[in-house]
Amino acid sequence: MWRSTSLTDGWIRESDWNRRDSMDNRFRQRLFVALKKDPLAVFLLAILAVVIVMSIGGAWFSGYDPLKVDYKQALLPPSGDHWLGTDNYGRDVLSRLMHGGASSLGASVLAVSLIISLGLLIGLAAGYFGGWVDMVLTRLMDVLFSFPQLVLAIALASLLGPGLMSLMIAVAAVAWPSFARIFRSYVLSVRNEGYVLAAKTSGIPAWKIIGTHILGSIAGPILVLVTLDMGNIILSIASMSFLGLGIRPPQPEWGAMLNEGRAYIEEAPWLFLAPGLTIFATVLATNYLGDTLKDALEPRTLHMPRLFERRKKRSGSVEAMGQSGRESAAGDQGPSPLAQGTAQAAESGSRLPAHTKRGASANSGRERSALAKTSGAVPPGGMPFAAGAAGSRGDQAAENRACVLSAEGLCVSARAERGGSRKPILEDIGLQLQRGECLGLVGESGSGKSTLALALMGLLRSPLETTSGTIRLLGADTRLWEWNDWRKARGSRIAYITQDPMDSLNPVLTVGEQLQECLAAHRESGAAANKSEIKAKVLKLLQQTGLAAEVYGQYPHQLSGGMRQRVVIAMAIVNEPQIIIADEPTTALDVSTQARIMELLATLQRERNMSMIFITHDLRLVANIADRICVMKNGRMIEQGDVRSLFTEPREAYTQQLLKAIPSLRIPPHIRQAK
Repeated sequence: MWRSTSLTDGWIRESDWNRRDSMDNRFRQRLFVALKKDPLAVFLLAILAVVIVMSIGGAWFSGYDPLKVDYKQALLPPSGDHWLGTDNYGRDVLSRLMHGGASSLGASVLAVSLIISLGLLIGLAAGYFGGWVDMVLTRLMDVLFSFPQLVLAIALASLLGPGLMSLMIAVAAVAWPSFARIFRSYVLSVRNEGYVLAAKTSGIPAWKIIGTHILGSIAGPILVLVTLDMGNIILSIASMSFLGLGIRPPQPEWGAMLNEGRAYIEEAPWLFLAPGLTIFATVLATNYLGDTLKDALEPRTLHMPRLFERRKKRSGSVEAMGQSGRESAAGDQGPSPLAQGTAQAAESGSRLPAHTKRGASANSGRERSALAKTSGAVPPGGMPFAAGAAGSRGDQAAENRACVLSAEGLCVSARAERGGSRKPILEDIGLQLQRGECLGLVGESGSGKSTLALALMGLLRSPLETTSGTIRLLGADTRLWEWNDWRKARGSRIAYITQDPMDSLNPVLTVGEQLQECLAAHRESGAAANKSEIKAKVLKLLQQTGLAAEVYGQYPHQLSGGMRQRVVIAMAIVNEPQIIIADEPTTALDVSTQARIMELLATLQRERNMSMIFITHDLRLVANIADRICVMKNGRMIEQGDVRSLFTEPREAYTQQLLKAIPSLRIPPHIRQAK
């Protein structure tokens, strides 16, 4: 039993460290990108570094004794000998500023350390153990919150007497409840995570779970919080030193220097400006750095644009999609190759023969299948088509012009951890989705279907990453895209329907509010929002998806599983995307509801002429909705072809096994005999 617990403990510890290392790598990358895009953050960080270095090395950088009195040199203005002048005792202001920085910054760092230690200890205990421990500690925090912090700190500092130690204790004694409350909320958010519960059931001691699993998960927010609050602590210590509660004269300290300089603010303003501007620059730099760390830790958090942020204009950005090929980028120049390719993809539907347009007639899919049987072309990935998967060269070129989504040689792998080798997840994937076509993607669990869908949506997350290959969306090469480009395309150009509708629904917003939010997210900046028109559009969409108008004001928990899935479908099509990726949307539904959802998807696709990738492991479902089927196994696409050819003449042994694994599957004889 001890051996089993130890092995489980080691596995949990190893997985926790791997997850933490992955998060650290992503955090460093995001921080580097944030600093690269924000020159002001780099400038303030450089100022903060200079202040810290000068404060630590004041004895080496300064040639004057900060305590030596020389009345002959009193109140000298800034000069070559005294860069910041002298004070009323003839002491060099720059020397005192550097030595005072050691006192001010040192006291602030020690005070923050005391605050974090006390707040973390109490916050972890209250959040993890809960019950009466949480109640007692929370009530203690509430009592301290009832007093003004600065007034209470001044009172404590007066009782303890002057000195930096008294100042640090006073500041820490009144500031820790705020930190403890925040840490408690962090612990409450992670204590019921799977890895924490697994550690509990494995018999790992509470102190070990707190120290390794919980503390490691909230280390990033703690770092951001410390950086953001460092400026407040510096101001608090300087304020109380200004009131005479800090370090005793003649020892230099920024707040005390402000107090000394205010008497000479007219005749010697440098005495007041030097420490004042230093405090201002230090506090501004720490706050701005904390804000930058927060943005790097939480990249999806909405925040105001940075000053001097450089915005790159890329030729492959999502704004190029949907533009006319005849539109000139500069007014007198011809269209770019990207715009031409996009325009061809957008307009090709009107130039193609009738047999290439799905929905033109009831037999359009059969006509393409019969026409395609004459060739055995190889798709972009080197995987052989099933019989009838490709047409003649002319028709193939026409279909390529109508291609709205394609992947060529796409490879996805899991990034190596701690020097290990990459683990391939998807290898050499090649597919093409034509306008108005439904492409079925089938395979057993773990074959890579959902990973491929996430890659096509630009939603891969660490440790998964695209290592090679090209994804083209409406003619645009997505290799040049960044997060904002994908964000603009998702929902308006391509949409994703998840397996579980509750993954996409907000439990605290009504259905109408969530659909309006989807519309607002893709509304052009500056466009006026007409609430009545938006509501009318949402109600019409609910009607089209088979939902009553009463659903508009209901919450997700008030709906059945089928109704939730219909709401998610409505959210996917509300901005009229041209491509839908449905990832097993009927898995959790009963048979009758499943049939109605399938009928709804087929109807919406036909009416809106959308292209759809339908992911499932049920061949019976895909046979009723798809034009072509792609079969995946172990991250590879092993076979693809039209529905009739794949069901009647499967070329791969794995496809034959999938068909044989469905005992109730009976293909009518007239389909088997069709050629």
